[in-house]
Amino acid sequence: MKTKAEYEKYKKSVEGFFKREGISNLSQIQDKDGYCEPHFSGIPCECCGGMLGGDRYDCNSYNPKTKGIQEYTVCTDCVYYAEYGQLDDMTMSEIGGIKQ
Repeated sequence: MKTKAEYEKYKKSVEGFFKREGISNLSQIQDKDGYCEPHFSGIPCECCGGMLGGDRYDCNSYNPKTKGIQEYTVCTDCVYYAEYGQLDDMTMSEIGGIKQ
């Protein structure tokens, strides 16, 4: 992401995903030793739809409507965004964005 317009498009994609899926958070799935290790994938991020290959994390979320746990494979940006409500500080600085 290099511009505020790209960031706004990203935010809308992520917010649309959360709304469509009926969830409000993403939690990283830990392995048996308690680690959340990424794996490389060329498959698009299930959250933002990003098409570039890269690190993906297995995550889950509870859907109160279905009363079920749903699993997703998402990119590093989406894991960070779900946790902090914005992208990492370096990216935010580069695009001149601030947390609202």
